[in-house]
Amino acid sequence: MPAYPGDPVISITVKNEISVQGYNVLNICMGTHSGTHIDAPLHLIDKSNSVDELSCEKFLGMAYFIEILKSKNELINPADLEKFEIKENDILVIRTGWEENSYKANYFTGFPYFSVDCAKYLILKRIKAIGVDLPSVDGPETNAAFHKKILAEGIPIIEALVNLKQLVGKRMMFSALPIKIKNGDGAPVRAIAFEL
Repeated sequence: MPAYPGDPVISITVKNEISVQGYNVLNICMGTHSGTHIDAPLHLIDKSNSVDELSCEKFLGMAYFIEILKSKNELINPADLEKFEIKENDILVIRTGWEENSYKANYFTGFPYFSVDCAKYLILKRIKAIGVDLPSVDGPETNAAFHKKILAEGIPIIEALVNLKQLVGKRMMFSALPIKIKNGDGAPVRAIAFEL
């Protein structure tokens, strides 16, 4: 699993084995923003809510899966969102097509990103959370403007989602519950969509 540049390198090593100690235990080393993960407000806003302070309801509920295909370094604007029927309390999951670069060398460079005006638009729509197939919702020169705006409203971000193509256009139950880390700025998740 690749790590965002500057984040801890991910490693999974054997600590104990049945043949030696009589039981298996793995040692996992990773950052809080490794793989598919959530960003809590504390990620970029000092003295704000951490992962353990967010309600599980933020990460569980009806999700609306949409597709806004974008190319390298392309900006996502409110006009891209306006054509969709986004409802209050939706977990909005957006496929840009960048998921196809997962596990490739270029995954962390040149990905599409959101304008801060998109954050304002989604706040007015009163979404519950936003999920994306991107390693980050912000581009390199944005000073994390989208992150800061939407996290300040208590709307968590789920990044690095995969396997979204088959879900586009659907409304389904969705879960991306984070590991409960005290004072956590983020946490890995196992994201799933399912029909009732």
